[in-house]
Amino acid sequence: MATKKPIANAVAKDAEQFDMPSRVKDWIDRAGSIMSKQKSEIEDLKKENKELKSYRAWAEKRILQMDTYDKENG
Repeated sequence: MATKKPIANAVAKDAEQFDMPSRVKDWIDRAGSIMSKQKSEIEDLKKENKELKSYRAWAEKRILQMDTYDKENG
C-alpha cells in the first residue's frame, strides 16, 4: 500500500519563501512604509478638503445674507 507524501504542500511553502538580498528587503520595507505614510496623508488631506469646502459654503451663505441685509437697511 502506497502512502501519499505532502510534497505539494512543501513545494508551495518553498515557492512562497525565498531568499533575497537584505538591500532588496530593506528597500521593499522602506517603500511599503512610505506608501502607508502617503496613504494616511492623502486621507487626512481629503478630510481637510471636505471640511474646507463645507466652511466655504457656509461662509458664502453668511456673506450673501449680510449683503442682502445691508441692501435692505441702507
